[in-house]
Amino acid sequence: MASRQQMTNPLLVGTAIRAQLKDEIPQDLPLEKEFREKTDYTITDHVVELHKTLCKDPRTLELINGLVTHLHAFCREKQVNHDEWTEVVKFLTRAGKESTDFKNEFVLLSDCFGISALVDELNHPKPPGCTDSCEAGPFYTEDAPEVLSGVSLAKSGTTGEAMFFSGFIKNTIGQRIKGAKVDVWQADGDGVYDVQYPNRTEPNDRGKIIAEPDGTFCYRGILPTAYPIPNDGPAGDFLRLMGRHPHRAAHIHFALHAPGYDDLTTALYPSHSPFLGTDPVFATKKSLICQLVEEHNPAEWAKMGFKDGEVKNGRVWVWKYQFVLPTVQEVHQMKQPRRAVL
Repeated sequence: MASRQQMTNPLLVGTAIRAQLKDEIPQDLPLEKEFREKTDYTITDHVVELHKTLCKDPRTLELINGLVTHLHAFCREKQVNHDEWTEVVKFLTRAGKESTDFKNEFVLLSDCFGISALVDELNHPKPPGCTDSCEAGPFYTEDAPEVLSGVSLAKSGTTGEAMFFSGFIKNTIGQRIKGAKVDVWQADGDGVYDVQYPNRTEPNDRGKIIAEPDGTFCYRGILPTAYPIPNDGPAGDFLRLMGRHPHRAAHIHFALHAPGYDDLTTALYPSHSPFLGTDPVFATKKSLICQLVEEHNPAEWAKMGFKDGEVKNGRVWVWKYQFVLPTVQEVHQMKQPRRAVL
């Protein structure tokens, strides 16, 4: 074990280390065993043992040693060479350098590798029949207004065709849920979110809807269209390398909150949209794909709340969905067996 005297000896350590040792002397260990590949003590064993000795947090130790073990096993299995690993490091370096507050390349890579979707499923297990969840994506904002059911979430002049969405919220035994709030946000008919417009002055195509006491809610809006995720950086290069595209199917985001129930963040997709089976971020699930109906009767438009002249192209797209939420206790019970296995 190194002493403070040894650590601060200018004969043994340089200026930079001595400057960092004012508050704490790092724990040092002697190197007692040789580590070498294809022996009974490899670099993997050495890294894992060092972490076990020095790391004080059990969960951090479990996660990092698990990652080390799997990465080392991958390198051995695929016999990764220097040039290949150098390209990996260059790629990750680019991802860091090209990330911004509005386009985080590491988040995009997490999405494109399916890791974001996997982590979401692991953390939100659901009883059969419940609405599946997915990640919120990068375009959620806190400034959406709180509104009553039945209003329009699209400002006048918003690009796209008229849509009427109605839903109700129930639990796993079919009872309507009271006291729910539904956060909604979506792209417009050009596949563009309000925050992507440089002249944005107020929220559009989004709102926090207070559901009716019987668990129903509805709103008037614009039918969303498909759009690409940012593909001008490493994440886009990865997709092209794998023969994949960056285009997301049309969808509407929802975040549901109700007392006593597990919060749900999800998205719904119209069945007529392209790219349902090739979602670059793997957020599209079959259970979330919906059949829409075209309503051509102006008398029905009026019942939905549309005024004269608001409906273009002679139709309103009618979208209906039943959301099923588990209770907090139901989700807790499902997580228990999983944690016991770890």
